[in-house]
Amino acid sequence: MQEIFYLARHTPFWAVPLMVLGAEFGYLYWLKKKKLSALFCLLIAGLGTACVGFYMWAGGPEKTVKIIKKFYLYYFT
Repeated sequence: MQEIFYLARHTPFWAVPLMVLGAEFGYLYWLKKKKLSALFCLLIAGLGTACVGFYMWAGGPEKTVKIIKKFYLYYFT
């Protein structure tokens, strides 16, 4: 669980590059008519966007970890 908390606490440092690279390569593959590869890259960019959105909604690094910890304790224990 410590790895998940670390990733949640530092979401902008990995999710923003994921968004940028996924969108860029998705667009390039879309222009080359490789639809499946483009959709996969855009899905990765959407995942990064959703993670940053959750991070902002939760209120920052400490609150994000608290919400994930509550979710885990409620549903998996």
